[in-house]
Amino acid sequence: MDLRRFITLKTVVEEGSFMRASQKLCCTQSTVTFHIQQLEQELSLQLFEKIGRRMCLTAAGKNILPYVYELTNVMSSIRQAAQQDSVPTGELRVATGETLLAYKMPQVLQYFKQRAPQVRLSLQSLNCYVIRDALLDDKVDLGVFYRVGNDRALTMQHFGEQPLVLVASPNFSGYDFTQPQQHIPVSFVINEPQCVFRQIFESTLRERAITLENTIELWSIESIKQCVAGNLGVSFLPRFTVERELASGELQELPFSPMPMTITALCAHHSGKAVSPAMRVFMECMEEILISSES
Repeated sequence: MDLRRFITLKTVVEEGSFMRASQKLCCTQSTVTFHIQQLEQELSLQLFEKIGRRMCLTAAGKNILPYVYELTNVMSSIRQAAQQDSVPTGELRVATGETLLAYKMPQVLQYFKQRAPQVRLSLQSLNCYVIRDALLDDKVDLGVFYRVGNDRALTMQHFGEQPLVLVASPNFSGYDFTQPQQHIPVSFVINEPQCVFRQIFESTLRERAITLENTIELWSIESIKQCVAGNLGVSFLPRFTVERELASGELQELPFSPMPMTITALCAHHSGKAVSPAMRVFMECMEEILISSES
């Protein structure tokens, strides 16, 4: 069997259509169709069926899909083993969430620069949903972000559950966010709507039927902390971003949940992507600097 046909099948599933798969594979749509037809003949199975305007996997196609992923992972491992002793060179595209970039990554990046001086590092700060999609679309090689779901096609390296805290100015008092069905006349100071910890906070408020005065959206975590310290509102942030301010008394932690609320931080790449020497060294730096510090 031609391994390219399994790669084509995997790409069609991930891209959602034959046309997008052809664009991803840099070939014609007729080539994609031919590969699928040949694979169906070799396996004596119908892999796709047309439902409305969409091509969907049949039950037989769904049954073999895990083995297709396993096969492509083995191929990736073979390529990785062949490159194991190679000197990292070329470009490495990394996307990371803003809080992770500002508070967790500087030491990793310094260590990576020491270990892979010949690599051109392209670094972007993006929303976690955008990072996940960029990995699935092969627009970046590695993503350092918080888990947001729909990530079965990714290989993930976890580096700890990050606790979330509700913070306010030391001058803020008189309101209990653990009590349901109330209006609290205070602003929520946070960044953009797709922020993972913003979504957790707002979902919890909806469950408790709690309303706030309004939302102040800022793009910088430092600006958010300054506004909260100035008693312009409250915020809900990863603890590691406010540890210094909590220790110094610039901010106070407010009760919010009997059990700690957390988000999962990870480094990930597409499961079907061959791990380059530069990717391998970057992940080793993550392992040594971040994961070891969490244990």
